[in-house]
Amino acid sequence: MNSGSTMRRISLRNIGAHKIRLFLTVLAVVLGTSFVSGAMMFTNALSSTFDEAISNSLDGVDVVVSASSESDVQGVPVDTVASLREDSRISALNINASQSVVLADSDAKAIQTTGGSSISIYYSPDDAVAQPLELVDGEAPTGTEQVLASQAGAEAKGIGVGDEILVVDSSGRYNVTVTGLTTTDNDSGSALNLQMSESGYLERYTDGVTVPGVTLSAAEGTTPQELVDALSVELGSNFNVETGEALVEQVTGMIKEMLSFVQYFLVAFGLIALLVGTFIIANTFSMIVAQRMREFALLRALGAAPGQITRSVVLEASIVGLFGSALGVLGGMGLVAIISAVLNSFGMPMGSSVGLTPSAVITALVLGTIVTVISAWAPARRAGEVKPVEAMRNMETTTVRSMMGRTVTGGIVLALGIILAVAGALMTDSSTGLRSVLVGIGALFVVVGTFFFSPALSMPVVGGLGKILGAPFGSVGSLAATNSKRNPRRTATTAFALTLGIALVTAIGMLSATMKDAVSEMMEEQYTADYILQGPTDGSITMPKDADDVVRETDGVADVVTVSLNGASVDGQATYGSVTFVADGDLGTVISTESIEGSLDLSEPGVVTTQTFADEQGWKVGDSLPLEAAGQSVGEVELIGTFTGNDAVGSMIISESSLADTPVADQAIPQMMLVKGEDGSDQEELRSNIEEAVADYIVISVKTSTEYAGETVAMIDVMMNILYALLALSVIVAVIGIINTLALNVIERRQEIGMLRAVGVKRGQIRTMITLESVQIAIYGAVIGIAIGLGLGWAFVTVMSGEGLDAAVSVPWGQVALMLVGSAVVGVIAALWPAVKASKTPPLDAITD
Repeated sequence: MNSGSTMRRISLRNIGAHKIRLFLTVLAVVLGTSFVSGAMMFTNALSSTFDEAISNSLDGVDVVVSASSESDVQGVPVDTVASLREDSRISALNINASQSVVLADSDAKAIQTTGGSSISIYYSPDDAVAQPLELVDGEAPTGTEQVLASQAGAEAKGIGVGDEILVVDSSGRYNVTVTGLTTTDNDSGSALNLQMSESGYLERYTDGVTVPGVTLSAAEGTTPQELVDALSVELGSNFNVETGEALVEQVTGMIKEMLSFVQYFLVAFGLIALLVGTFIIANTFSMIVAQRMREFALLRALGAAPGQITRSVVLEASIVGLFGSALGVLGGMGLVAIISAVLNSFGMPMGSSVGLTPSAVITALVLGTIVTVISAWAPARRAGEVKPVEAMRNMETTTVRSMMGRTVTGGIVLALGIILAVAGALMTDSSTGLRSVLVGIGALFVVVGTFFFSPALSMPVVGGLGKILGAPFGSVGSLAATNSKRNPRRTATTAFALTLGIALVTAIGMLSATMKDAVSEMMEEQYTADYILQGPTDGSITMPKDADDVVRETDGVADVVTVSLNGASVDGQATYGSVTFVADGDLGTVISTESIEGSLDLSEPGVVTTQTFADEQGWKVGDSLPLEAAGQSVGEVELIGTFTGNDAVGSMIISESSLADTPVADQAIPQMMLVKGEDGSDQEELRSNIEEAVADYIVISVKTSTEYAGETVAMIDVMMNILYALLALSVIVAVIGIINTLALNVIERRQEIGMLRAVGVKRGQIRTMITLESVQIAIYGAVIGIAIGLGLGWAFVTVMSGEGLDAAVSVPWGQVALMLVGSAVVGVIAALWPAVKASKTPPLDAITD
């Protein structure tokens, strides 16, 4: 048998003859590759949707002018706008501006929109530079109290021409009347957007000195590039002058860069699923090869070379991998279609593109095929090493080979991994980067070491679990315990797929629990204010500035400190990046501190810092420090106080009055109001008074420090739940692995099961036996995964404690218990089909096979 074509035919017939036993292997490949390709296609589709929207919004725009980063003013001066309008080379000029708002009906009931709301400037088709809005009903607005509304959003909310709407923004609240409805190609019912006349918008939303930017159309005979070149010279370095086409490329490039993170994030979880699938595929091929040893031996006896046998198994794996990966690409397209349908149902259309690109297809095909071939390589080598004489033996396919070398290697690698992880966690004097690297390498060694050491560990652990779980089931339970530890390699490999998923979930659970405890503790203990007032949590707008005065005049309120963000700095230092907290009252009355030097009263000009921050800068209370705003020096400010024991309001806070006569005086963005009630005031009555006072502002919420902490913790839960949902993919793949192993086990043990049926074991008892075996494997995998997750989670959280996560390591015991119970349920679910298949084994046919 020297013909390669003969072996290829045998391989192809083998695949066709054993469809069921290879189906689940294909499924493991499909799940991993569909997630990888789906992630790439989804981000491509999103990018295409954004590209189309941006191109449409800038269609017809020849030139865009905006302030450069070097400019002393934030925007384009109105004098410059006027001169551009008189330029003969320019046929039309539009002011490019938009303001996020929150809307309410005439009864001050908030209008909820998933796509948000905004106000921009309306230009008629004759005056519009970009693609104009189509006025489908009513008439154009005038002044500051008339607006147009997007038709789809207005109809979705029951708003028509002539209706009044309450508008709330960062500056305050006011009423407008809808004079007409507009529509565009991208109009969606998920958003309610308003348009105001140019004069009305400039009066309401600009300082009268500058506008955010302008878009231009070149006059006939002037090309966009000629206009850009000329204006770049005339306007100077204070302005960015670009063609509309260049801006489209720039913005779409930025969007693609942002979306690439989403793609990498999702692909990472697809790769985790493929990694888990690797163990399943390797296990499947190991079992298939073990069952076919006599067949391979017979082929060897007929003249097949060892290499031919090995290549035939690899060929089968390649076909399985390629076929599974191709189905994975189709699965990825299906995922994108489902996501698009869901987004469409929420009024967020993604467009017609499914994001199918050559890279998405090729990556999935190559990854899936390589993973499958690598997984099958070791079993293929074993198949090629079979001796022809084995064809004459009636051998036991599950012969246990010595595990001494594997166990010793695994033990050494595991011990080394534990040492590295513990060392990284405890080396408090070293840099966080070095400690993280040590823990990361330790984690890799722990995972690899556990894989090699797991077969030896599974014998006592699975045997013990089998005795405990099987005790209520008598002899059937004892038989299940014996079967589970019969082939420790197989048991360990099957369980290890689940171990990886559980370990990741446990480690992330520890991180989540510790973060929540740290945030909750900080929020609850570091504010002494009775109530904390904030704007929308989505950050669409900030608290209206004039709400501060309303709250101060509320019955029962003693002190109000408004904390805002501003683009100022002290001696080149800012609180976060280029922005600094500013406040307008006595911080000492609304935050808790361990010690104060000087005063924290920011009612008068001055700056306060944490003692640590002051020490780092070499500042002392009483020092006069340079104050900068908008990139220029605006005088000096005195350090009036330092404090310790509070991180909630940042490391540095400037008094609002210190910036009163500076270019950034009106640019403070309110973040929160900290309210202290009068001594002896009733807290519930105070809350009721405050809520009534700010009710007309729609967007302001009133919370206690505990509620504020709980809201922050809830945001952490949302982020972690996304991770859990993605990690669930690897758990699903692991469940398929257990099903796969049990199904092949049933085929392998056909004679044994038939004998049991022949001696009187009932079908229900066979199902119970297979189910108990599955539960033992699942619980073993979960226990080992939890142990790894707890250990590595502790190491990572300990390292992160040096980066601001100052809290004791928290273990989510409830989640751990839930995973153990869930793993038992997983075992039961995984056993359903194999158990039924085993119970239907015909006794006499099985014995004579």
